[in-house]
Amino acid sequence: MDDPADALEEARKAGIDLSLLDANLKLSVKERWQQHAGALQLALKLEEAGKKRDGYVRRVAEEAD
Repeated sequence: MDDPADALEEARKAGIDLSLLDANLKLSVKERWQQHAGALQLALKLEEAGKKRDGYVRRVAEEAD
């Protein structure tokens, strides 16, 4: 696939949100890094919340035995 237009059309057909890619590419590198850092912090908080929930569920299950 040598024609970039063909690649873009294939991406659209595959359901890739090209407007989101365009919007992100309009951001500066610093802005993209800031977004990444925010997303990473959210992911880490969600991971920690999941671990706490799993620990609680495990304790409740053990107490029920």
